[in-house]
Amino acid sequence: MEILKGILVWMWANKNISAYIILALIIAWLSWSNNRKTVAIEELNNKNQTLSDNLKLRIDGTKVVYRDRDKIVVKYMPKEGGITVALPDKNGFTEVKIKNKGFTFKPGFGAYYTGKFDGALDFKIGYWDRYSLGLGSTLDSPFLFFSRHLDDLVPILHPENIELSLGYGKPYANFSNSVFLVGLRTNF
Repeated sequence: MEILKGILVWMWANKNISAYIILALIIAWLSWSNNRKTVAIEELNNKNQTLSDNLKLRIDGTKVVYRDRDKIVVKYMPKEGGITVALPDKNGFTEVKIKNKGFTFKPGFGAYYTGKFDGALDFKIGYWDRYSLGLGSTLDSPFLFFSRHLDDLVPILHPENIELSLGYGKPYANFSNSVFLVGLRTNF
């Protein structure tokens, strides 16, 4: 805990250098993430050419729409998730598997209210459909958070990567106190 506090104090004292380091890390993460998603899309497009006639797959933002035998299926796929399409079986049916729960390590940031407005950096560590669990830190306190995607609750904007977050933490200055946080977060 002292190491994290020391790093945050150094970052606060050297704001310009810290800003460049954080910006470089964000650019590196976004570049890697974008490359990974591009490869996944190319693989999906290649598989789409070999799909059986019974499957009509469409990804619409965070919704996956496909035909499973005689019914149309609509499933939510979070940004952390993925989709796997199996080759047609001996009966000519194709299986679609949507990963909408699991563990992840997605860095993010947010704006929180704890009695005052504060920014935070965090890591999402698990997700289940629209819900997430993670760890974060403001300059004043580390915290554990629970969040929910807002894409289905805000009908006009459909914010795919914005989450309402509730958190609980202990201040660095006085670890016997508790802090409750409420705010909005997003992934890098």
